[in-house]
Amino acid sequence: MTVKEEKLYMDLLPPDMPTPSFGLRIANHVIMAFPFAIVGLFLYDHAGFSATFSLAGINLVALTVSLACALIHVAVYYLLFKKNVSDVVVKNLEKNHQQLGILTRCLYGGIVEEVVFRFGMMSLFVWVSQFFISQTEVSVWFGNILASIFFALAHLPGIYQQKIPVTKVMLFYSISMNIMVGLACGWLFWQYGLAGAIMCHMLFHLVWHGFEVVGKRVRMEKV
Repeated sequence: MTVKEEKLYMDLLPPDMPTPSFGLRIANHVIMAFPFAIVGLFLYDHAGFSATFSLAGINLVALTVSLACALIHVAVYYLLFKKNVSDVVVKNLEKNHQQLGILTRCLYGGIVEEVVFRFGMMSLFVWVSQFFISQTEVSVWFGNILASIFFALAHLPGIYQQKIPVTKVMLFYSISMNIMVGLACGWLFWQYGLAGAIMCHMLFHLVWHGFEVVGKRVRMEKV
């Protein structure tokens, strides 16, 4: 991410504003992720979670939920979102995806963001809620919903930084789809551990990338 986002900064920042150095960019990610990793290590067990790093979390149920989540997003993106925004908006969004690359989207989104929002933040919210909520299921869903909302809101600055008009359709699409992904990853994190959540997040990007590649080939053939 630190390497790939340099080009994004060059495109998004005003011409008179220098691009943050490599050291500043990597420090930004470490400062964001490291505290949540520590929080998760201390509070994961106290929040009542188990199987933290077990690969057993990658199973048929987790795979089914992950694929369903990814396909729902693809359907919303291509059947609703793209038909209700301008071609300029779509072009800019897909350009940014291509600049990051699928490897960055899978590793940063799939691992770093899951450590931040599920392993750290969700564990914290569930642990705190248990002081006020006696039922485990309720406290877990409270933490999951709250972490998913923060996960969705964390994507908004990236939208506003782009040189495109931000419409209600864009905001609804971004917030609703990220909350959906967050809830799915949170449920898998609860049931199967961090590995299940990571797989769900990675498949979200992999499935979307597959449709992007096919769509690009179709457009090239038409030309």
